[in-house]
Amino acid sequence: MATIRMISSIILTGRTITTIICFFIFSLSNSFAQSHDNFLMLGQRYTINSKILNESRNYSVYLPASYKNNIDKKYIVAYVLDGDRSKFLEVSGIAQSMHSDANLKLQIPELIIVSIENTDRTKNFTPTNSLNYLDREDISAFKSSGKADDFMRFMENELMVEINKSFRTVPQSMIIGHSLGGLFALHCLLENPQLFSYYLLIDPSWFWDHNYIGKRSKEVLENRVDLKARIYIALANNMQEDKRHYQWGNQFYKLLKENKSPDLRVDFRYFEDEKHLTVTIPATYYGLRYLFEPFNIDINEVTKDPYILVNYSAKIKKELFFDTKPDQSFVNTIGYVALYDRELPDIAISIFELNTKNYPQSINVWDSLAEAYTVRGYINKAKKCYEKILTLSPTNNTAKTKLEELNSKIRQRN
Repeated sequence: MATIRMISSIILTGRTITTIICFFIFSLSNSFAQSHDNFLMLGQRYTINSKILNESRNYSVYLPASYKNNIDKKYIVAYVLDGDRSKFLEVSGIAQSMHSDANLKLQIPELIIVSIENTDRTKNFTPTNSLNYLDREDISAFKSSGKADDFMRFMENELMVEINKSFRTVPQSMIIGHSLGGLFALHCLLENPQLFSYYLLIDPSWFWDHNYIGKRSKEVLENRVDLKARIYIALANNMQEDKRHYQWGNQFYKLLKENKSPDLRVDFRYFEDEKHLTVTIPATYYGLRYLFEPFNIDINEVTKDPYILVNYSAKIKKELFFDTKPDQSFVNTIGYVALYDRELPDIAISIFELNTKNYPQSINVWDSLAEAYTVRGYINKAKKCYEKILTLSPTNNTAKTKLEELNSKIRQRN
């Protein structure tokens, strides 16, 4: 069994301290003292001692903004290969920017990011032992290759077990792999397809061992009809090096498209303006957008027809395979946009009412509905909302004050 310990790291003059920091903000004061407000914390770095790999492995964990306060919420975990500091910051930053209530963006669900650092990527990510690269058979750097099965067992039986024990996670998880990391993710899809539900494959190393993965794909995919996954394949422009990269990628995509599994979804994009080493950022963004496309809530559509939110949970279950409700905070924000920015009080009321049905224990959504009723002049309905809040929180002074104000309005009318 693997053992775990937390270690430290900070982005500051290359020294190892205690936390991974995305930005360090210097502030000037008379004493030049620095407080915790100077640090924007992004994640934590850990070590796991693996018995399967017979070595210690480092990984970093990013927790989404709502993790600390929303204690009942569970999250998809995205496992990022080649997960050094730069990759960790890259993927975490993109994921964070694609889920922002404040900026009215809900393109993807909030993700826990687990970024796994390398020791010997050739050894860990390759399914066969081979010295082959395209037309050469003498690549000495590949001597350690062929231990992908061990790394897959490490992920399944040690790392993922530890992550699921330590954090609030859903059963569905994701893998993001570039180059040899993409090769490893393909290997998982073919040999252990239940391990991940979402695959972001960025310019995988199709060349490996005379296109081993392409040959293996033909053997596996022709006979499988039970694949349950969403897959995004990004190809860079490697034409100057060898056109076979593109050909092999296309062949694999066609095999997936021809597969008869009813719950298999796949998309493919060729980034003509990007090379192998530059494609990761645009591919990560577009890959996440495609993989979680059903999750997106369009503010314009909701303000036209709030009742599209009614079928949201069923759509997510069918297309993304997990249970969820429309995000409480985001829906509330849309309600306020309808109420004040677009001056659509009846639409706002419908949005807030749907939110109270999904989150009946939330004081915030009842308060928002009461505000919309008040704006519309539905004083008695607003009163009932504040009374509901007081059943949830009998000492809520804000609700008591609002209720007194509404009762005063009623007395003035009479």
